[in-house]
Amino acid sequence: MATRGGTCISDSFKAAADLRTKQYYTVEYTAVETVNVCNAATDVGLGILQNKPNTNEAAEVVMVGITPAITDGSGTAIAVNDWLGPNSSGKLVKKATADYSACARALEASTADGSVIKVFMFPAGFFRTAGG
Repeated sequence: MATRGGTCISDSFKAAADLRTKQYYTVEYTAVETVNVCNAATDVGLGILQNKPNTNEAAEVVMVGITPAITDGSGTAIAVNDWLGPNSSGKLVKKATADYSACARALEASTADGSVIKVFMFPAGFFRTAGG
């Protein structure tokens, strides 16, 4: 049976907008000490929002470690170990396009929009196709 240590690297930032309905969405760094929900498939995800802050309130963000995350596996199913990155609404999706940012690995599968799954967040990089 697996055990979970619960070690994460997280920090708090100022919410750039009302994020009260965006818990577990992917956020990006938008200004000094400020985050907002990712709004493009090419955004570089900083981490996963853990709380529900309003504008200018503290946004708690897990940047490295295991965390729940909102996903969209409805268009392209997400399988365990898939590379994930943000879509245009801040949900994590499977990354299959070269040079799009990846910031997580799926620890569970998702085939629906809005599913919450466990992911391993890591410092963002860029997805490359095999041999690419």
